[in-house]
Amino acid sequence: MAGSTAQTSSARSDTPRIRPERWFSVSAVAAGFAAWEMIAAFRLAPPDLLPGPIVVAATFIDVLRNGYRDTTLPQDILATLYRCGAGFLLACAAGIPLGLLMGFRARLRSALDPIVQFMRPLPPLSYLVLLILWLGTGNASKIALLFLSAFPIVVSSATAGVRSVREQKLQVARSLGASDWQVFRFVILPSALPMIFTGARIALAVAFSTVVAAELMAATDGLGWMVFSASHFLRNDIIIMVVILLGLLGMSLNRLMLAADGALIHWRGVE
Repeated sequence: MAGSTAQTSSARSDTPRIRPERWFSVSAVAAGFAAWEMIAAFRLAPPDLLPGPIVVAATFIDVLRNGYRDTTLPQDILATLYRCGAGFLLACAAGIPLGLLMGFRARLRSALDPIVQFMRPLPPLSYLVLLILWLGTGNASKIALLFLSAFPIVVSSATAGVRSVREQKLQVARSLGASDWQVFRFVILPSALPMIFTGARIALAVAFSTVVAAELMAATDGLGWMVFSASHFLRNDIIIMVVILLGLLGMSLNRLMLAADGALIHWRGVE
């Protein structure tokens, strides 16, 4: 009898439980949708300007089945993710090595840091027209814009990561006979990676928020193009649907980055 009771309690303890914080999150989202539906049902706002969640859900099903203006919804989502991913990955491929070198070599940092700091606060859309004139209206100009929006953030985070390494660690490694490459490989790079990943998450968020604006001009597909096109026909249901999709995609990308961070940088916070 005691054994069965122990097994029952063990089985109950092994059952996954939803944390109370999740219930608060679910309740808050449900309350938000309920308030939105009440506003639409009682016509507290014009239905054309603020369609209710049921109408938006029906629009989503229709667009998913029939597409929108000769494009399918998966095609538009993939087009946006491709542009964002290409610009972000190119920024990481070029920015992380450059930032590490700038953090490791003071002269290189002195030469290039003013350029990077000049680029960081620039609104990416300020040079979108130039990129279209130089690279055309295809994906090249849009990917270049996303690259330029993410690049200075990645470079700055990599540089700051290297410079944040404590001098005592470097002295200990050199006193043990480590070469410059060994110091970089086994001391500087692991210590800088947490800050590099944090900067990469911020850069991805900036690139994702910029891709919609990039697709507003001279695009024939993508979620940003859908928003711009739907605005011409006063299809606020489509606009709200795309906004919700963008929010969900952005949250998913952030969770992927957090998962990669936790899997690759298991020593984060350990000194």
